Amino acid sequence: MVIRYTGIWYRLARVYPYTFTPLYLYILALIPVQLTDAQIKKVTVSDSVQYAYELEEIILYGSRDFTSPSMQTEINAEKIENKNAFTIADLLRTDPALNLTAGPKAETEIKIRGFPAQDVLVLVDGRPINPGYYGKVDLAMLPVDNIAKLNVIKGPSSVAYGVNNMGGVVDIITKNGFEVPQTVFDLSFGDYMFRNISLNHSRQVDDFNYWVSGFENYSDGFKMSDDFVPTSLEDGVLRDNSFYHKIGGNLKLGYQTESMDLYSLSVGYNWAEKDVPTTIYSWDLPTYRKFPEWQRFSSAFSGQWNIGSLMQLKSVVYLDAYQDRLIDYKTKEMQEDEINFDSDLESWTAGASMESKFSVFDVHKFHSGLNFKRDLMNKKANIDQPWVTNLTYTGNVFIQDYFSPWEMSNVTVGLNYLYFRVEEGLTKNKLSPMVSISQNLFTNFRIYASYANSVRMPTLHQLYSETSGNPDLKPEEADKIETGIEWYLFMNDEDRYLSLQLAYFYNDLKNMIYRSSSSYRYQNIAEAQLQGFEASSVFNFNRYLSADLSYCYLYSPGSSSEILEEVPQNKIRFAISIKTEFRTNLNYEFVFFDERTTYVPPKNLDSYTLHNINISYLLLDFLKLRAELNNITDAYYEEELGYPSAGRAFIFGATLTF
Repeated sequence: MVIRYTGIWYRLARVYPYTFTPLYLYILALIPVQLTDAQIKKVTVSDSVQYAYELEEIILYGSRDFTSPSMQTEINAEKIENKNAFTIADLLRTDPALNLTAGPKAETEIKIRGFPAQDVLVLVDGRPINPGYYGKVDLAMLPVDNIAKLNVIKGPSSVAYGVNNMGGVVDIITKNGFEVPQTVFDLSFGDYMFRNISLNHSRQVDDFNYWVSGFENYSDGFKMSDDFVPTSLEDGVLRDNSFYHKIGGNLKLGYQTESMDLYSLSVGYNWAEKDVPTTIYSWDLPTYRKFPEWQRFSSAFSGQWNIGSLMQLKSVVYLDAYQDRLIDYKTKEMQEDEINFDSDLESWTAGASMESKFSVFDVHKFHSGLNFKRDLMNKKANIDQPWVTNLTYTGNVFIQDYFSPWEMSNVTVGLNYLYFRVEEGLTKNKLSPMVSISQNLFTNFRIYASYANSVRMPTLHQLYSETSGNPDLKPEEADKIETGIEWYLFMNDEDRYLSLQLAYFYNDLKNMIYRSSSSYRYQNIAEAQLQGFEASSVFNFNRYLSADLSYCYLYSPGSSSEILEEVPQNKIRFAISIKTEFRTNLNYEFVFFDERTTYVPPKNLDSYTLHNINISYLLLDFLKLRAELNNITDAYYEEELGYPSAGRAFIFGATLTF
């Protein structure tokens, strides 16, 4: 394996000479003055775990469970273990309100209630990781091994999430050193040389703690369904050009003072190489491509301080860098002397944020803050062409008030001032309000209604693409409305309960950025409406048996069919989890995907169902064995037109914990 690193540190100094100096000054400014009234006795390890996670998560006032302005999905470490998942994409793929597909560039894209991937804000430990050029995060490149929990906000969201969250938020929280000291080694194997190896180690030493993790994920490719009918471009069995190899590691250092102030420094590096499967249809302009290298470097420094008993400050400064090299070949043999182009793309994001939470007479709880980031792109359309550099600036200032005007009620009002500037000096400003009203009719039953105006700024690709760029583009925006109910019924004891969540949502999209083809300029010409309803119910019979059922219906009346291409109108998920006294766990999942439209009107994608199952057995206190079977019935389906997904796949693994 050869890793070619294209001068990332040299370019860091070259393109950010005047950004790094203020960032260093900002870090120095994070060092607080010691406050005598903030002395708090150090809490237990379990409390420190939760407190430390609040440092890296955008926590709103009130409980997330019962005051959220919209329906959301929360996945904790136990739920992650119950699913057949090695990446964030695997983890979210079966959620009825989400649609994840991999198409012409083998990059997994997420849609939330129909909003495309560039509209979805992805956060890791409170900082955005969306690259500035395309604005989309390939969730298949993010492993789950070091994830503590994950939240998906689907509807109207708090102004605290900032900008570029028009389609929703995927909020990822990684593990930290406050966990119980342990080392976890996980090893999994499957067909066609599939392997996933990960190592996580954490420890706390006095006031310091650390978490270190590393992983490798490799496969020669995936097996196609036996129902696949060979074409002139694909003969079946092993999917052509579906090879990938991923390696990565993360380090997180933490420090907690006697006054419960927290500091965290994290760095991470991911590397991958992968082939790109072509379409299976000869009429669909087949391409033969591969990424000989894909890299991501991330770093962040954050701090959280208590000022008295009524105020809390939190800040983070971060740098994210992506680099990928894409080669397009003339023939399927992919020979080095037959190349159409060999492109290189670098995307840099440097930013900082600061926020405060404070109470006024225990009645009004204010949440305010500011965020700023600079996105820069370096691009070579071909290896013999010069680098092209473009950049944008994005920022916002927000304030939010959370209060209870009467008994068992909660009101949240917020205002966001958004700022966007392109390199030509053109500036776009926007005020975005939000309001949410929640009323508990009785202890465990509430109704709510929420509205938010959300904005997504143009990406660097839409502004500066050689063939389609338009620096005069306006930001896209959406008026998002959601109303719903939540009900929790506890039966006899805390182990037995039934929950029900119902939500109706309506989204009015404006100034949508669109181009007719890759040779046309992007324009703000489209409007659309997305609406539907979502339902979710969980029944916990006892500590051994639980089941959940969820459903989403999505449609776009009067809008172009393109907005819901390859998105099912109906999607259903049912899952059951069984634990036994014999240290064995069994998890089963059923998912139904409705028929989907495509960009070729006569060719709709058929509906299909997936059945997945896994079983684990704790053989020894430190050794757990696990077996997974995905797509039990070997169903054939295409996530995008011309791009089939994997057939039946068996994986066996073992986890050592010591």
